Amino acid sequence: MFAVFLSKVFGSDSSKAFIVSILLTFGAIEAFCESKDSLFQHARSLNDEAFVGYVIDNYYEIYSLNFDSAILMTKEAKNIAESNGWTKKAAYASLYHGVATYLRGDFEQSLPSYLYALSIFDSLQDHRGIGRTSIELAGFYHRHGQYEIANETADKAYQAAQIANDTKTQGTYYGFKMTFLMKQDKYDEAHPYMLKAFEIRKQDQDSIGLGYAYLDFAEYELRKGNLVGAKKFVDQSTEIRKLIGDDQGVAINTVITGENYFHVGQYKKAIPYFEESIALATPIGYTDLIRFGYDMLQQSYVKLGDYKNAYKHLQQAQMFNDSIFNLEKSKAILTLQTQYETEKKEKEIELLSIENELSASEIKNANNRFYASIGGIGLFILIGFLSFNRYKQKQRTLLAEEKAINQKLGFKSLIEGEEKERKRIAQELHDGLGQLLSTARLNISALEDMVKSEVDKQWQNSLKLIDDAVTEVRHISHNMMPNALISIGFEAAIKEQVHIINDAGDVKVHIDLPSDRIDLPESEAIALYRVIQEVLNNALKYAEAKNIWLKVVKQEPLSIIIKDDGKGFDPHMITTSSGIGWLNIQSRMEILNGEVHIDSSPGNGSEISLKLAV
Repeated sequence: MFAVFLSKVFGSDSSKAFIVSILLTFGAIEAFCESKDSLFQHARSLNDEAFVGYVIDNYYEIYSLNFDSAILMTKEAKNIAESNGWTKKAAYASLYHGVATYLRGDFEQSLPSYLYALSIFDSLQDHRGIGRTSIELAGFYHRHGQYEIANETADKAYQAAQIANDTKTQGTYYGFKMTFLMKQDKYDEAHPYMLKAFEIRKQDQDSIGLGYAYLDFAEYELRKGNLVGAKKFVDQSTEIRKLIGDDQGVAINTVITGENYFHVGQYKKAIPYFEESIALATPIGYTDLIRFGYDMLQQSYVKLGDYKNAYKHLQQAQMFNDSIFNLEKSKAILTLQTQYETEKKEKEIELLSIENELSASEIKNANNRFYASIGGIGLFILIGFLSFNRYKQKQRTLLAEEKAINQKLGFKSLIEGEEKERKRIAQELHDGLGQLLSTARLNISALEDMVKSEVDKQWQNSLKLIDDAVTEVRHISHNMMPNALISIGFEAAIKEQVHIINDAGDVKVHIDLPSDRIDLPESEAIALYRVIQEVLNNALKYAEAKNIWLKVVKQEPLSIIIKDDGKGFDPHMITTSSGIGWLNIQSRMEILNGEVHIDSSPGNGSEISLKLAV
């Protein structure tokens, strides 16, 4: 049956040797390794070099059977490789240890393993290893909401995979890009990546990769609203994974089917799939999937109004992953990531310092040779003197330009660091404190039937206080980093800011946006949004205006005009002002290579024009 299935997938001309090798590989492992203990005992009976090679060559089959075995074996393989000086093998063992701990839900172990492997592959210029490690890191960052760095890391993986001609990593990259674009509702852009991923995995006769490819098709169909089509592709993926003995893949597919029903509002149909996924994940120790299954059961029962069962499954989910623990673990992961990036930058700075010292030494030697030559005739002395002065002037000019560029880059790094910290704090408020408050409300709601009439008013007041706290947390989180700016786009964030001002009722903001979408890189969109936010805040605080007009003209350059009918001011007073608002506006626009023009006078309102190239 398996051979017939593969012939349908790959076509009638597929290699019979490939089918036989797949059957032998999984058949041999299944026959020999009936438990994780026998698997480890078999592998460890080999000598050290053979054991390390066995773990690296068969990592997927090992962790498909049991995560605990995979974690134990990859860790020992890494230690053996390190002690014997097998640097490259130690890197691959560390990479696969990162994969196993990530799937096990132990993110604090997986990230250091990935970064250790990447540092070795970088030093060896092993592009295959760089690509495979980077694509796993991209998935890790995406899982933790670090979407920008995830996309950058995936691009790095693709570049390395092209150099190494590693089609497996290229296929994974195309699948990642498809998911990344579809989360932004860019279906037309995502579709070619999905087809490329499928074709590569089909050409490589990669049955594991095809299991993922069919899940890509399923996600695409579901986002288009085709639940039947999505389920068909999930079932095809499950059939492949069952045939190759991929227990963790089958568990994932089961929970995906439940999610598909959940997202279209069929909560009763979703529940059995979440329960089955937990049953499948438990024997292989897939704790992250078990936690997710209980969480989805809790959400399903909330949607059905069954708060008793919702509370029960909420408690089970918290046994695997407490909210406060998650918040602290997220902080530790982000800190470790920052430490790795800092160490890398320090090494680059140290290398640059050495290069500068060598350059200085070369310049000094050149000057010495020049001064030795002035013992000749007077004409050469004069020419040499003029040439040297000209050279020094050029060097001063270059140093001044470089200093100006470095100052600009330094301020840009400071601004970007500030925005990243805002995003991190906003995410922690939303995911940490917000989740705790939501959980508290759910717990109190579950007590509704036990509340006596004499304390009903106090119970209602408690619910209202929790709701007010949730609203306040969302408001603070939005001010730190508007969710619309990250998830939907620049125009949506501007509309949301205007909506907040208009709701206050003191000033009416009239907005005029272009019909076409304004596509800006995330860092530029954030910087421009902060400038607009600062100009609007100045108008609200000082202009005493009744109306504000905000117009965006999409052309080259992009123009933004903000007018008010307030009391106006003398623009020359900005230079003597003790505030930093206008300084921030000017600095951010300089980073964007943009211009700011202020037209105002006392009693005649104000008009602020912003222009930048797009």
